[in-house]
Amino acid sequence: HHGHYIRLFSHVEKEIEMGLEQVYLVTEIVVGIAFVISIIFLALQVRQNSTFLRYSMSRDRRSNENWLFETLSTDDNFRAFHSRIMTDYENFNDDEKYRADSLAMRRLTSNLNELLAYQNGLITEDEWRSLKWVLEFTATRPNIQKVYKRIKDQYPKEVQRYWERLPSVSSKNVTNPVNN
Repeated sequence: HHGHYIRLFSHVEKEIEMGLEQVYLVTEIVVGIAFVISIIFLALQVRQNSTFLRYSMSRDRRSNENWLFETLSTDDNFRAFHSRIMTDYENFNDDEKYRADSLAMRRLTSNLNELLAYQNGLITEDEWRSLKWVLEFTATRPNIQKVYKRIKDQYPKEVQRYWERLPSVSSKNVTNPVNN
């Protein structure tokens, strides 16, 4: 009887071992499937984040533009001040320069951040056409050029090279950007 129990125990042990191997193989398959699903999920999130970034940057630029044009349209004092930036910036008092430079900082950082995103492939060609026009116009403002000198080191050399190749004086009517 003792030999019979050993053979039976050996047989049961082999079945348990085979069962454990099957559980191990099934576990490996489940882990592999879970890994593939997580990669797909990650890819979808990256795509969604890229889309959101493009939309967000475009929305910020358009929001800044809308604010500027609405304020120019509805506030006579601001319109006169904004127009004087092009013609009389060098003669501004400290308070006027501070106001003009604050406007420049708001606009320029948004534009340069979007330029950087474009250079990193995160902005569509359609958005680039719009941004390019904005950059060309913005570069002609004397307060923008002054602020750029203060913040340019915050941006990669490629952004600096692009910006510095833009003409800082325009032959267009820069005091009235709507007609440009």
